Amino acid sequence: MKESNKSIEFNYNAKELFDIVLDIEKYPDYIPWCKKINILKKNKNSIKANMIVNYKLLPTQQFISIVTYDVKNLLIKTQYIEGPLKNLDTIWKFVKIEKNKTIVNFNIKFEFKNFFHQKISEVFYSLVENKMMESFEKRAKKILN
Repeated sequence: MKESNKSIEFNYNAKELFDIVLDIEKYPDYIPWCKKINILKKNKNSIKANMIVNYKLLPTQQFISIVTYDVKNLLIKTQYIEGPLKNLDTIWKFVKIEKNKTIVNFNIKFEFKNFFHQKISEVFYSLVENKMMESFEKRAKKILN
């Protein structure tokens, strides 16, 4: 299983960054491999969603997950339910340093069912992770500046 932990400092308000990451319906607008999001169910502190992904050489895939969130603690967790993976867990934690300075901690653990897909994902993972963080930062600049 591949695991990664990343911490990045952003010059934006923690709650506003939290809101951008939680607004999963907008992911297709700015995350290159995210083609569509279907919200299957929405509750007070959770969202069940189907993300349709198309990345480079890999075939189009669907990932159904439950996103739980805690507004008070600025925490977002994703638990994988169905799709091409054996496992996927993510945690986003937004730590306020100052009014407009935040540390974003991102943790991900994943494993594909298909050995070939797993090996490809491990080779390209750091590029994908960096592109994802860059996409969120560009989204923050667009919305918050």
